Amino acid sequence: IGWLENIYGYMFRYDRLAEENEELKQRVTELENKLREAKEVEAENENFRRLFGLRDKYSDFVFESAKIIGRGTSNWNSTLTIGKGSESGIEVGDCVIDSSYNVVGQISEVGNGWATIRSVIDTDINIGALVGDTGSAAMVIGDYALMKQGLVKLTYLTAGAQVFEGDTLLTSGKGGSFPRGLVIGTVTAVYNDAGGQAEDAAVAPAADPDSLTQVFVVKDFTVVE
Repeated sequence: IGWLENIYGYMFRYDRLAEENEELKQRVTELENKLREAKEVEAENENFRRLFGLRDKYSDFVFESAKIIGRGTSNWNSTLTIGKGSESGIEVGDCVIDSSYNVVGQISEVGNGWATIRSVIDTDINIGALVGDTGSAAMVIGDYALMKQGLVKLTYLTAGAQVFEGDTLLTSGKGGSFPRGLVIGTVTAVYNDAGGQAEDAAVAPAADPDSLTQVFVVKDFTVVE
């Protein structure tokens, strides 16, 4: 009888331990879910803080925040996909920026619930630019060779324009696609013509598409004529 009691006691304790183990697993799962939810709420709050910061600085902008849901790269193109589209008022040609007012790119395709961003290094990109402290006008365009290096090309400089490594490029606002004063990037190399005049330059974009999880689509703004 004693040994039967021992067996029953062992079985009872085993069942109880198994039950407690299952309860602990469920509790751990619940805590993990709560932690994930808390992180999501914090991330969303941070996005709202950034959006409010953008609105404070650019009161004439109409923004739409969106999450990055995909990325694409080919020999000629560099794109991002966001999880919002025509239902949110996003249109082809809209400018896209990050939370630090850096140019990410431009909307190239739109659908219901999604949109494609032509990134700033894409070979089809064209942005009116102002160079450094001088404010010399130029164009930033996509370049096949530079795209492979994560760079973009500065060209069509005004006569006598001075460009130096380290110069910051801002959007000029001309053309109506990109608002004035957004950061495009920094000059990393200058290529002079035979007379020593700056002809072209390589530019490192300020926005890093690979690290982005959230962007802001500028749906409307005051156009500079």
